[in-house]
Amino acid sequence: MLRYFSFFTASFLLLCLNAQAQQQPTTAETVLQSILHNHPKLLELEAKGGQRRQELAYAEAAFDVQLEQDTALRTSGYYSGDYLSQRVVNPLGTANAKVKAEYRIGNGTFPYYERYYETLTGGEASIGFAMSLLQNRETDKKRMAIEDARVSMSQWDAEAALALNELVYNGLSAYLDWYESHLNEQIYAALVKTTETRGNAINTRVEEGDLARITQTEFEVTVMQRNLALQDARRKAAQAREKLAYYYRDAQFRPVSTATLNTVPGDIQWPWMSAAVKPALLQSLIAQHPALTSLQAEMQLAKNKLRLAKNALLPTLDVEAKLARDIGSGPENLTGTETKVGLQFSMPLGRRQAKADEAKASLKLREIEAVVQTTQDALERDMAVGLQALQYGKTMAELQQQQAVLTEKLFSQEQKRFEMGDSDLFLLNSRESQAISARLNAVKAEIEIKRIVLGIYYQTGLLAQTPDTSL
Repeated sequence: MLRYFSFFTASFLLLCLNAQAQQQPTTAETVLQSILHNHPKLLELEAKGGQRRQELAYAEAAFDVQLEQDTALRTSGYYSGDYLSQRVVNPLGTANAKVKAEYRIGNGTFPYYERYYETLTGGEASIGFAMSLLQNRETDKKRMAIEDARVSMSQWDAEAALALNELVYNGLSAYLDWYESHLNEQIYAALVKTTETRGNAINTRVEEGDLARITQTEFEVTVMQRNLALQDARRKAAQAREKLAYYYRDAQFRPVSTATLNTVPGDIQWPWMSAAVKPALLQSLIAQHPALTSLQAEMQLAKNKLRLAKNALLPTLDVEAKLARDIGSGPENLTGTETKVGLQFSMPLGRRQAKADEAKASLKLREIEAVVQTTQDALERDMAVGLQALQYGKTMAELQQQQAVLTEKLFSQEQKRFEMGDSDLFLLNSRESQAISARLNAVKAEIEIKRIVLGIYYQTGLLAQTPDTSL
């Protein structure tokens, strides 16, 4: 019995906790944290970042130690020579160098042109070193592949920051749409309720003969118009809930139920306050914008291609040294320590392809430099436009608020005149419509300031970072 009681108690507490979680107000801060922690876009970005890290690991594998073996066995013929060679090759990250340790052994009789395979009975042990003196000395494709992979990781970090910046901007824009649409719905719902209450009094006065029957018909038209406006506001609010649910997710990365998005909080806890905007500091952050960081990484990749193109124009001059010694018994000419030094030189007479690659890489670098300048100028322009819009937006919001107060006052006075019989219903409805429009415009103006501030921070590329009120 106690076990069942514990089970039902736990279930009841779980239901209470879920109900409490659903009753939490949908604030901007809550939505922001949901985007930063629970949106599936994060899983996509993490997977793509992992792919870039694996590309680096793949490039670094070119310098892994390699074990090689050659075997040649004669199964028939006049000669009986068999041969086995095993070597460990360790590529180095400098001057295209590599170290090689080798053991080989030959057994039997070899033809003259294979006398190189002969060893003493214990085989031959050797160690060698090779490096490039001209082409591939400063860089080569293997080392450049590692550097490119590292630059690509840096570029991806910037691209991920851009994607997250875009996601937060779209999500908070959807939140403001949701907030504005529900405020408008509340205003229209209150208007319809007030209008219908007034309609009861008008119907009574019409029945008593104080007002003409046409006044009642005119009022019914007004009620219908305001009900249509309310339905349109409800439609927009419903659509806004669906759009917000795409960004507002639970801990399982699933969209929250739109049924929990019917009520707007009194304080939306907007993370970016207009009073905290510091133009000079925001403009200085443009240099750190992820778009510029990504372009700088692309510029570095272009510089790497140019270095490879210049490297390909150099002649090849490689040096190799080897120290070898045979072990055991056998021909006298194989005894003792053997030291060899070799040079390999080559230079193509026609280098048009290498020159074309160099010219193309140089032009690509110039292209990216121009794109960087254009992008930075565009970011600075958009920031200046946003800051000017914020300045005028604050003035507009103040004027809209004053207009809302005045039109509400005018409607209140007109209502008193109507009740005293000094005004008609048409003028009263007109005054009320003006008051409602002014109130809606005041709401829109206040939210527009938040949109502008959101856009200003979006221009810095730092929306995904924790909001800093000192910016």
